[in-house]
Formats: sequence, C-alpha cells, structure tokens
Amino acid sequence: YLWEFLHYLVTDKKYEKYIAWQNPQKGIFRMVDHNGVAKLWGKHKKRKNMTYDKLSRALRYYYSKDILAKVSGQRLTYKF
Repeated sequence: YLWEFLHYLVTDKKYEKYIAWQNPQKGIFRMVDHNGVAKLWGKHKKRKNMTYDKLSRALRYYYSKDILAKVSGQRLTYKF
C-alpha cells in the first residue's frame, strides 16, 4: 500500500532528501521532493509513468479512510 511505502521512506534516513518527518510524535511528515517520491513509488510499482498527480490522487483516497490527512496551511505536508 502507498501509505506503508511512505511510512517506510520517512523512517529510513537515506530517503531524507525526498521525505522527512516534521513531527514524528504526531505522525506529521513533509514531501521535500514530491516528484522524487512519485518516481520512487513508480519504481516500486513497476510503473515508469508515475507522476505526482497520480500519486496525489491515491493520497486523497486515504483521507476518507482516515489513514492519512493533509495538514492544512502547509504544502506537501501530511499526517498518518
């Protein structure tokens, strides 16, 4: 699942240039390089044409499932 993939990336220091914690205690993270995250997700899913637009559509699906929430007023910032 995408949310598990994002959690994996944010907890691994080698992906800090793509995604990083803003407040790990509250589960808040920010995509530093959103296009880079999309490319990593595309590589993981074996889909070369993955874009941030496609990835963000999947992220919005998680809002209604209470898996992920957008942090209002902060660009590219989300909460698990």
